[in-house]
Amino acid sequence: MLDLVWKDFVAARRWLWLVFLLGTVQIGVMSFRPLSYVAAVLIFSALLAIGSTWIEEYEQTELLWNSVPVSRGEFVAARYLTALIGIAVGLSFSWVLAQLVTRTASSVADGPAALLSLESHLVLFGLLLFAAAIYLPLYLRYGAGRGLLYFSGIALALVIAVSLTVQTILTAKGYPNPTSNPETLRTLMAQTGEWLEPRFALLLSTFVAASAAAMFGSLTLSRWFYEVRDL
Repeated sequence: MLDLVWKDFVAARRWLWLVFLLGTVQIGVMSFRPLSYVAAVLIFSALLAIGSTWIEEYEQTELLWNSVPVSRGEFVAARYLTALIGIAVGLSFSWVLAQLVTRTASSVADGPAALLSLESHLVLFGLLLFAAAIYLPLYLRYGAGRGLLYFSGIALALVIAVSLTVQTILTAKGYPNPTSNPETLRTLMAQTGEWLEPRFALLLSTFVAASAAAMFGSLTLSRWFYEVRDL
C-alpha cells in the first residue's frame, strides 16, 4: 500500500512542485491578511491532498494501478493515506511559513494574529478531514470529474442550509440581519468569542476526533463503493 502512496506523489510530482511554488508565494503574502490566509491554506492543502486524483483521471492511469497485485481495499486505503499526508503537509508547511514571515517582517513579540495560530490550523485540519470524507467516496464511485461535481453540489447545499438556519435563529431572537447591520455581526462575534474561550480546548478535541471518525466511516463506505464499481 505504501508503494501506491509513493506512486501518487511520483506521478503528480510536477503538479506538486507547481502547487508548492505558487502556494509559498500566496501564503507568504496572505500571512498579513488572516482571513485571506485561511482561504489560501484551505485551497493549498486540498490541492496537495486530492490533486493526484485529477492527474490520474487526466492521464487515465487508474486501470494501470489496478493491475498491480494489490486488492481494491488496499488501493482505497492508499488513497485515504495520500489525502491525509497531503492535508498534514499542507497545513504544517503553511503554519511554519506564516510564523516565519510574520515574525520576521513585523518583529512582533506576541506573534501573529489568532487565525495564524496552531489551534486555528487544527480547526482547518478537522474541516479538511470532513471534506475529504465526503469527496473520496464520490471520487471512488464516480471518478474525479463527476465526483468533484457532486461534492460541489453537496458543499453548496450545506452552506445554504447552515446560512438559512443561522439566519432563522437570529431572526427568532430578534437580531437584525448581519449583512445589513455590521453592528450585529460585531456583537455576535464578541458573544461567540466569550462563549468559546472557556470551552475551546474541549470543542477542538471533540471536533478533530469527530473528523477522524468521519474519515474511518468514509473509508468503509469507499471500500464498498470501489468493490462494486465497474472499472
